[in-house]
Amino acid sequence: MIAFAGTSLAQQVQTTFDIAPGPLAQALAQFGRQSGMQVTYIPSLATGQVSPGVSGAIAVDAALVRLLVGTGLVYSYAGTNTITVSDPTAAAMSYDGSIVLETIDVTAWVQNAATGSGFQGTPDWVYESPESVSVVSREAIQNMQVRDARDLMSGVAGVYSGEGNGSFPTVSPNIRGLQDSGRVLISIDGAQQNAQRGFGNGSSGYQSNSGQAFVDSAFIATVEVDKNPGASSGEAGSLGGSVNFRTIGANDLIADGNSYGLEIDLTRGTNAYNRQDSILAAIRLADTPFSVTAGLSGMDLDEYKGGMNGTIAASGSFRGRQNWSSLLKLEGDFGDARTSLSWMHQDSAFKYQTAGFSNFETVVNDSVSGQVNWSPSDNDLVDLQARLWLNNMSNKEVREERNLGGGVIKAPETTTDVATLSIGGSLENTSRLDTAAGPLTLNYGVEAFRDNATAAATSTSIAANPTWESSYTAFSPPGARTVASAFANAELQPADWVTLSGGLRYDWSRLQGSPTYYNLQPAVPRFATAAQTEYAWRDSRGENPAGAPPFLQALWLANMGEGHGDKFYPTGAEIFPLSTPAYYRSNVLRIDRAEGILLPSVTAEFEPVEWFKPYVSYSHSARPPTILEAFFAGGPPSDAPGDAYAPNTSLRSEQARTWEAGANVALDSLFIENDSLRLKFAAFSRAIDGYIVLGDIVAPGVTSKHYLGFVNLAGTTQMRGLEIEGNYDARHFWIGGSATWLETEWPTSAEIVSNGVIVSDGSIRATSGNVPPRFKLTLDGGVRLFEEKLQLGARVTHVTPTLSRALSKEGELQEATEAYTTLDLYGSYQVSDNVGLRLAVNNVTDLRYVPASGGYTAPGRTVLGSMNIKF
Repeated sequence: MIAFAGTSLAQQVQTTFDIAPGPLAQALAQFGRQSGMQVTYIPSLATGQVSPGVSGAIAVDAALVRLLVGTGLVYSYAGTNTITVSDPTAAAMSYDGSIVLETIDVTAWVQNAATGSGFQGTPDWVYESPESVSVVSREAIQNMQVRDARDLMSGVAGVYSGEGNGSFPTVSPNIRGLQDSGRVLISIDGAQQNAQRGFGNGSSGYQSNSGQAFVDSAFIATVEVDKNPGASSGEAGSLGGSVNFRTIGANDLIADGNSYGLEIDLTRGTNAYNRQDSILAAIRLADTPFSVTAGLSGMDLDEYKGGMNGTIAASGSFRGRQNWSSLLKLEGDFGDARTSLSWMHQDSAFKYQTAGFSNFETVVNDSVSGQVNWSPSDNDLVDLQARLWLNNMSNKEVREERNLGGGVIKAPETTTDVATLSIGGSLENTSRLDTAAGPLTLNYGVEAFRDNATAAATSTSIAANPTWESSYTAFSPPGARTVASAFANAELQPADWVTLSGGLRYDWSRLQGSPTYYNLQPAVPRFATAAQTEYAWRDSRGENPAGAPPFLQALWLANMGEGHGDKFYPTGAEIFPLSTPAYYRSNVLRIDRAEGILLPSVTAEFEPVEWFKPYVSYSHSARPPTILEAFFAGGPPSDAPGDAYAPNTSLRSEQARTWEAGANVALDSLFIENDSLRLKFAAFSRAIDGYIVLGDIVAPGVTSKHYLGFVNLAGTTQMRGLEIEGNYDARHFWIGGSATWLETEWPTSAEIVSNGVIVSDGSIRATSGNVPPRFKLTLDGGVRLFEEKLQLGARVTHVTPTLSRALSKEGELQEATEAYTTLDLYGSYQVSDNVGLRLAVNNVTDLRYVPASGGYTAPGRTVLGSMNIKF
């Protein structure tokens, strides 16, 4: 390698690369897009040259070295963000030692990789990936000025982020109609957030948004959404995709040439948005390969008001929230090896109101993730990644005393304590080889995790009646779930214009628990027997039946029975004082079962021209039942035995088969110099067998009633959609957006398998919760003024009604909310290199509406202002 004075310090910054082996010209073009650097070279130098590619998080210099291996070419820095690639044997040296080049071809300007040139700052590697992936950049996160972390994904195609409970600081996105733990995996730096909690009474109350992921947006650098799982790490047990929140690290805070960085963000707002403040600092420890990042964040919200313009009635009451979070991350760069250890701690206290009573909750969530990457620069067979992670969620809820008035108390103050501890890890390696059929990349490994949930409820009533406890813990039951997977996939490029890949994974799962359900045993009457108790009974009253005339003695003997107290009961008469009282019998199910499944996937990508890359893919995915679904038992919250819900021992995994066809478009200098166009299209069709919903079931040993439990639908659930996401950036202005069309078809059959019994009774009920709207459109545009120091933008979102469905209506979809169109305005001004100001007006028209897939009225007009200070 030839390097000269003035080499950019960008070589020290790690960037995520995904460049497949192939023609050198193509590899250098992708390198420029993904690194944000300008690459200059004589076109003839790349003719006939092949690059081995590069993948993973790696320093810019190290990535370029790998790309040029075997080409005989070298590179140097011609400026801060410009790299020159040359042939040292053909170049002449000038008197001052610099390289004298022939005419060079300068690639188009590409926006910095930290923000990207796609919609919401999407980096360019997304438009090189033959799959449905979306990324939200940190700049977009800061411009959004959101109330909740779930809102960060509101503009992503195919994603809906509404919640059934507006006061909960949780994240449970719906991707392409699929929602909840496992259907969509949520993680922070790879640490999965698998806690679950259901809501409501009866089948209508389960809103399919029970995921309990807690994320503080102040510490998030990027949000990566993968909408279609395959045979790679981090996708075990996923049915429909994943969302990974990457936390801020040293490279996000430390500018080139510095050894430390500091960022302070102060936000104030209207509509009960009291404050959200954060401070982040990072330092590279001198004479060591380590860097340390630390952060502290606080949020204070009160009860917001819904919009004034609209006809819908207010739903629920959001009574405030306080959050404190901290972040600590240690990173090490040892050249060929890189390490990281991150810990996000969150402490959230919030209140909400239902049926006139307040509930107070305190959640503590700790997410820890450690990772080691080893990729020797001289060995293409080794690119090893190992990860260990832990997430511990503890939730304490205090339910106020339920007072019916007149001195009548329905239920005393009740406290529930639920927790989920998840521990997991993965080990994978990537090998790159040159074969006679073309460059070949192999990725293979194993991963596993275990969820362990506990639950308890206490009150004066429960202390006296222990069977009532399950009425408060039913939607957060105890139990354990283990998932393990082995996977392998291969990518082959037999020609410059085609890339083929195929994968195979084996997922194994195990459920362990002892749920208890209750059955009301009716009162059993006691009947008098033909015992000769008449004489004894009359003797006790001072009478002497023996001295009676014979015909009277015969009459007494003919009416034999039993005497109790002052009353004689003839044979066969019901004796009320001795009747057996009604009681609740407990039934304990010992569940310990496992299942495994083989899941193939395949993709073909084509490149007829450099800027257009269509692809087609197929994948088979599966999701085992969650702890909530497998061990659901008890009843709705009340001081009564929980005899409404029961577990289904026949519950099995959901399986999905997904076809997808899409295309990526990446064009630079399309109309003017340095403009860029990025587009991503995808059409998909997903068939799901055994979709899990709430429905009536037959419990073991109980024939007198139906319980409510989780069941597999007997038919196939079909979800089809079309997604478009794109952005045109001309530097002085930009316009982008996303659009989603979704159609869902549910089985019309009510046949449900429950506890080994096939039930086809037309009275059987089942519900899938909320179904996402058929159409969603987001448009975002703005201008950059005064040398790009001032940015002004607007965002319009239009969503059709959220739908719902029950099998009792033969699969018919009904509108559950109204359609809505919202307008948001935002802007920022960079006062200096160190100080920036941001302003946002969300819901400008003060519209009263319920968000897509949500259950509570959204906030009305809210004005947010913030100051960002960097050093």
